[in-house]
Amino acid sequence: MREYDLCVMVELALRKLKSEGILSTQKLYSIKSMGFRPLLKHFENDGKPIVNDEMLKDYLEKQYGIYKGDKKQKSRWQEIRRSAELIMHFVATGRVDLPRLPKWNKRDCLFYVEPTAEQLANNDNIYGLVWRTRYALREFGYADRTIGYYDQSGFRKLLDAHRDAGTEVYSRNICAQLVLDTKRLVDEGKRHRYQAIRKATALLHEFHQYGSIVPAQLSPFDQVLLNPTFEALVDEYGNDAIFSEKLSEITTGTAKSIIKGFLLDLEHAGFSSFYGVTLATVGSAITQTAANRYKRGTDSLLHYVRDFLKYLHEYDLIKTDLSVAVPKIAAPYKRVYQGFTDEEIRKLLAAVDRDTPIGKRDYAMMMIAAQTGLRSVDILRLRRCDIDWRRREIHISQSKTGKPLCLALETESGNAIYDYILNARQDCDIPNVFLSNTYPLRALQPMTARGIMQKYMALAGIEPNAQQRYGFHSFRRAFGTRLLESGTPVHLLSQLLGHFDLDSAKPYMSASESGLKECCLSLALDENGGERI
Repeated sequence: MREYDLCVMVELALRKLKSEGILSTQKLYSIKSMGFRPLLKHFENDGKPIVNDEMLKDYLEKQYGIYKGDKKQKSRWQEIRRSAELIMHFVATGRVDLPRLPKWNKRDCLFYVEPTAEQLANNDNIYGLVWRTRYALREFGYADRTIGYYDQSGFRKLLDAHRDAGTEVYSRNICAQLVLDTKRLVDEGKRHRYQAIRKATALLHEFHQYGSIVPAQLSPFDQVLLNPTFEALVDEYGNDAIFSEKLSEITTGTAKSIIKGFLLDLEHAGFSSFYGVTLATVGSAITQTAANRYKRGTDSLLHYVRDFLKYLHEYDLIKTDLSVAVPKIAAPYKRVYQGFTDEEIRKLLAAVDRDTPIGKRDYAMMMIAAQTGLRSVDILRLRRCDIDWRRREIHISQSKTGKPLCLALETESGNAIYDYILNARQDCDIPNVFLSNTYPLRALQPMTARGIMQKYMALAGIEPNAQQRYGFHSFRRAFGTRLLESGTPVHLLSQLLGHFDLDSAKPYMSASESGLKECCLSLALDENGGERI
């Protein structure tokens, strides 16, 4: 076991702490006077200036016995422990960034002991795998606070589970069982969350399999997965749709989700592949899918399933063209959703705390949505180079249609964007205007936009209506309705909203009560009872 001069190591550690500025002056004084000084005095009295880790651990055991149960001396015990742990960490690594310490009664967890070179080199060793995964998160840009959250509520528990099972070999079954056990405790009300365990398990598996990490949102816990054969076909279809530019990336995700619903019903009918699937089978499955999942309209279901089956036949992945079994005409289902009222928009904007970075970002996003009618996906994908500040214009290529669109940048929207970029946005190379406010820095995702609206609707006191859809699209509906009520021609409305055809403007006409009234024929009667023209 490595031995070292305690006085020398304490002096070197103090110098490094001062040079790196990890601790405040007050905290540095505290650990020096309440931690290092008793530690040095103890071993000087014993006449043992040369020590090792085992001697420091024995020292901590004795000190814990002295201070145990004395709440008044809790802070002193913490400084004593931290100083000794810091020296052991400094001797082993040469660093003074001591990680967060576990509770003393759980100190036998090897989570805080750096693995050996052999453990780090072995991809199947759970200790080495956890440390390399955490390092990858730090390299990707995760904040120390976020990694600490995964450490305490995720990785440490995974290590404990493997230790309790008596193995150092990474086991996906042990991890999965821990997730299930934790979820059961949450369902029973004995715990509040299990997301950290799920996320840490997913990150560990991804790094074990690929040697790298691509942060992504986890799918719902109870989501039913397709069998590998169907899953591979759906992925091939999606990749082809994006590569051929037949569908945008976002629309492809929607299409894949719809197709998976159909294939799940096909699986429930007893098919794990298209072997033996007939036209009658497809017809029965599509009927079942429509009844279970799309009671309010099946246009998208029929379109994407037909296109998927046609793709499989064209590429000889199935022998029979099963797309002919999918009806081409669906029973129409239309619902007209109202947008935000002017008063609701004022309440939403007033609910934002514009003194915070998040508030400046959210205010700018909602202001753009209210004054331009842009779709939320286009707001999230807006780049700094898309804004022409001199001409006060926004130039984008729409995500939904792929068509270019030029919109006027109103003064209020421009000022809000300028305020966010200048005073709140993190300085980085990401081209998107709006970024996450936590590390790793990244462009916002559609789910974030939905969460933003839910947050400010609650703050503004706007109650959700079961018959109404709320979100950034409600700004778009409000914008279109205002244009119609101000007398804007339908063809100009379609241009301003970036519609592909005039039919897309019909929902806005339906939502405009005054517009509908103007379309009605007068039924006023003349004095003789006849219709007055």
